[in-house]
Amino acid sequence: MILDVIGPVIIGPSSSHTAGMARLGRAFRYLFNDLSEGDVPLKVEIYLNSPLFSTYRGHGTDRALIGGVLGIYEWQEELKSSIEIARSKDMSVTFYESSFEGKHPNTIMISGVSKSESHYLIGASTGGAAVEITEIDGARVSISGKYPTLIIKNLDTPGALSKIVTTISMKGINISNLVLVRTNRIRGEAVCIIEMDSEPSKDLVGFLRGLQDVLHVAYLPVLAIP
Repeated sequence: MILDVIGPVIIGPSSSHTAGMARLGRAFRYLFNDLSEGDVPLKVEIYLNSPLFSTYRGHGTDRALIGGVLGIYEWQEELKSSIEIARSKDMSVTFYESSFEGKHPNTIMISGVSKSESHYLIGASTGGAAVEITEIDGARVSISGKYPTLIIKNLDTPGALSKIVTTISMKGINISNLVLVRTNRIRGEAVCIIEMDSEPSKDLVGFLRGLQDVLHVAYLPVLAIP
């Protein structure tokens, strides 16, 4: 069934249980640098908040989340077959019930591994296809997916943030929001979340990945559009 719910065209019965979940799955996929189009993580584990766990199969939440991880958009017919597609690509998928006390009822965590990377993401589908991502790889964040966003893991050393910001500014891109979170004091690591007013080029993302103090760069396009 295709529903047009005041804006988002979706496959499935509910924008919060389908469209938002597909967007969270897609955000998780974007964390991996080593996944090209058609590639999938080797293993994915999805933890659903208890209120969500009791209905996730009936609402198609499982197919939406897996579809997002595969790179399928919420309006594409393939979303209905996402679990079968994942199985055909030998992607291991497991769902668990979990408790996210104090969080939105539709909170989930996705963790997974590829050949060379491992990541996790915690977020919620908050209604009307909107999402809020609250944690990525140990960094507490607040990402709505409404802006092009860079997630940069860097060494927590003097000058590291300045190099990142200067590189972006030199390309004429305005930074709308910036948050720096220290994630590991012992290893001296931090995560920089940068929301921008326009999309960065592939060359800029590649250049940022090559900066001396940068360890990992993930780019999240606006989640509401292709």
